Amino acid sequence: MRSARPNAFELLEAVQEFLVKRALPKLSGHVAFEARVAANLLDVARREVEEGPALLEADVAELAQLLRSDASPDALETELLTLVREGDISDRWDDIITYLRHRAERGLRVANPKYLEES
Repeated sequence: MRSARPNAFELLEAVQEFLVKRALPKLSGHVAFEARVAANLLDVARREVEEGPALLEADVAELAQLLRSDASPDALETELLTLVREGDISDRWDDIITYLRHRAERGLRVANPKYLEES
């Protein structure tokens, strides 16, 4: 059942829309720049709310498969860092690079998806 009140995504979207469509056209100079930065940050927050949980789940699933472990996300991260730090990755180097590339791409989907279009 849909709630009568807006969710976090809708709130972020409304504030961003206000900044971009109503406030920014009336601003100039450094204040306009700061408003554009704020609008961009709201867009990042909106994508984080919308896509963040699924992207994190994908990160954890891929890392768990890579390490052949069902440990917690923090423990998986620690295990990967330990393997890299100790240099015990020669047989899985390509798989680790692939995981890190996928993780970076997922991060860009939130931070700035335009960078993915340019690559």
